[in-house]
Amino acid sequence: MRRRTFLAAAGASYLGPAAAAAATWPERPVRLVTPYAPGGPLDLTARLIADKLGARFAQSFVVENKPGANGAIGVQAVISAPPDGYTLLVHGSAGTTIYQAVTRHPAFDTLRDLTPISLIVHFDLILCANPALPFKTVREFVAYARANPGKVSYGSAGVGAMNHVGAEWFKMMTGIDIVHVPYRGDAPAANDVASGTLGVAFISSNVAIPLINAGKLRALAVPSQHRIPALPDVPTMAEAGYPEFSLQPSAALFGPAHLDKAIVRRLSAAMKDILAEPELTKYFVDRGMSPAYTTPEGLADVIRKSIALWKGVAAKAKIVIE
Repeated sequence: MRRRTFLAAAGASYLGPAAAAAATWPERPVRLVTPYAPGGPLDLTARLIADKLGARFAQSFVVENKPGANGAIGVQAVISAPPDGYTLLVHGSAGTTIYQAVTRHPAFDTLRDLTPISLIVHFDLILCANPALPFKTVREFVAYARANPGKVSYGSAGVGAMNHVGAEWFKMMTGIDIVHVPYRGDAPAANDVASGTLGVAFISSNVAIPLINAGKLRALAVPSQHRIPALPDVPTMAEAGYPEFSLQPSAALFGPAHLDKAIVRRLSAAMKDILAEPELTKYFVDRGMSPAYTTPEGLADVIRKSIALWKGVAAKAKIVIE
């Protein structure tokens, strides 16, 4: 009995400082790592959230850009950090779900090596076509592609990018035969759709909208849950006849594995409030994004289902990154 009492007391004394540390967190600046170069939409998102969390907790949240190795360098910096809440990660869905599905030997496992906290935003894609092609709707595009197998090309931001695996999923869903042409980013693919070198592509809204407004691209549909305010006449894929097809890149907040649950709860509550702020919502919407708060459990479920989906698509389409 004395031994059990001693062990219980020892356990309480061990857990006490950890609980106290979680209650007073953050007592010093927090690193917010993003595995991308400065200037892109995920970097912008990380900086906005860093400012908001800093104001919320009266402490500095400092963004650190650690690009390289398809995001693995930045993720590794977080995985190897102590799970004390002073190193967090803002990463995109391509890196946390598709990477797991298409890479033969991924450098990390999202749900094993990271602690999900919340989704932050969804980014809108737009299915665009060259205006000279003889179709104006998604159903007309599918009919044209079926009548002309192998004659329509589509662009992507690269092998394993969301607009690559997403287009392959749409091919499987519709039975069309269109040819993949990978690029290094959305902008060159969009320009080649506009010039007629390519037929179609799922293009990020911030890249596509200026070209659509200039008449250089034709918007067929958005694979999002809702229409884009900047393009109110462009239907969703569900409205276009494909309700099962949804394709929205996202950014989310993570910590290292085994992050203290009390810190996770505090961050989750903060993210819920921050992402409900009307001015932040407007800022995101004006830039082709939409706030997307989830609970930690909800984010884990999204990741689990997404990895399963993309593994199936990658296997059927034979997409493998060594």
